[in-house]
Amino acid sequence: MAAFDDLRLDGRVALVTGAASPRGLGRAIAVRLASAGAQLVVTDLDEAGARETAALCEREGPPALALALHMDVTDEASVNAAFAAAIARFGQVDILVNNAGISEATPAWEIDSAAFDRMLAVNLRGGFLCARAAMPLMMERRRGRIVWISSAAGKMGGGFFGSAHYAASKAGVIGLCQGLARQLGPYGITSNAVAPGLIDTEIASRTLDADTYAALRDRIAASVPLGRIGAAADVAAAVHFLASDASSYVNGEIMDINGGIYFD
Repeated sequence: MAAFDDLRLDGRVALVTGAASPRGLGRAIAVRLASAGAQLVVTDLDEAGARETAALCEREGPPALALALHMDVTDEASVNAAFAAAIARFGQVDILVNNAGISEATPAWEIDSAAFDRMLAVNLRGGFLCARAAMPLMMERRRGRIVWISSAAGKMGGGFFGSAHYAASKAGVIGLCQGLARQLGPYGITSNAVAPGLIDTEIASRTLDADTYAALRDRIAASVPLGRIGAAADVAAAVHFLASDASSYVNGEIMDINGGIYFD
């Protein structure tokens, strides 16, 4: 329908980080963007998993094409090489989804400096390195979308798993997202984030043992006004909106995706 043409992504190239996990946000996001017509660059430390995601993207049908790449977001050379490969294949990057991340359920008094540094290196610095690689490409074209995956933990000081360094990394994502929104807006580039609550993904379920996770999931679902925890598809839909022309006047927004358990 013509009324929804601004949600189409035909002719756009989207790079999604952390897109290998079968039950992860990255895979759901990549497939959703492909279904809207985007060409996909899917990256992950797990290149085999990224190739599986790329194949799923291409099954969405013409004109979907996808490139799978190994990328370590903590390694500047790896990030730059992946962007160079994306440009060599598609000639542009119009949409960057900074999804790659890690999580731990560690009490603050047990977090050592190496764990703290690793958390920020993946969740915050990695997103910055990717955004920095994307910026000149988007600035030259005076158009672009950067979408960040933050978390309700970044607003609540921890939340579901109680990890202070995870909360700090996701709060940092919010600050970085909004800082770039101010500076890149004049170039036609928007920078927005989604802040999911508990989403039933592989990273969530493997953070805790199975019984503890199941009990936590049920307890949180009972407290959510909508009566359930989130699915990867809920987050993918929000990212799709922020990556599309339908959100052309949305910039610096941190969108809560949590069923109403927290909002500001």
